[in-house]
Amino acid sequence: MLPAVALADSGNKQNASELVAWTQTQIEQEIASYASRQQWPDYHTEISINVPASVDHLPACDTALYISAADQQSLPVGYLRRQLECQSGPQPWKLNITAQVSIRLPVIVSATHIRRDTRLSATMLKSQTLTLSRSEAFATRPEQLIGQRTLRRIRSGQIINPLQLQPLWLVEEGDAVIIVASKNGLEASMKGEALQSGVKGEQVSVRNISSGKVIQALVVERGKVETIF
Repeated sequence: MLPAVALADSGNKQNASELVAWTQTQIEQEIASYASRQQWPDYHTEISINVPASVDHLPACDTALYISAADQQSLPVGYLRRQLECQSGPQPWKLNITAQVSIRLPVIVSATHIRRDTRLSATMLKSQTLTLSRSEAFATRPEQLIGQRTLRRIRSGQIINPLQLQPLWLVEEGDAVIIVASKNGLEASMKGEALQSGVKGEQVSVRNISSGKVIQALVVERGKVETIF
């Protein structure tokens, strides 16, 4: 919840146009803060504020005004709901407003058709400047995606949603790995070969190079798996 300067007009009624302008500034600041955290490149925003007609009947708020989110969206793009609140004066009030936010910026899209369960490489990705008008996760830098694998097919030119990717494999099929086995506080390590790819905490099949035996082990870090005997 953010405080604001008092907004009032000479008729002691809330000034609707000033309220809209101030609300837009607050949303722009919210977007700027998010963009800074996510390291967005240059972007351009378009914001349309919809204030209900009841604002014309509200008494002027002659002290600090507050704004807070009235939705669960972490990404300030698309359809947003905000609540404005005057907490003091003879007639405190609350007002629900909506905003439609579009952002134009370079995002990462697929450079080609990508099959399901494919590990992403730099050649599969490209940057394209698009206008986004709904709350959908995206990446602005290839390094946010490279090494992760797809959970579904991706069309050429489609925005790649990081939430639809499997986290980076720490062990890949065919990799040489260290198998760590523990029992009663004792540990032993041996060389192995991964027979499956896996992310941290995932169980994969591994062949013990010395014995040739295939065991199941948990991926704990890059090139390392753990089992209990």
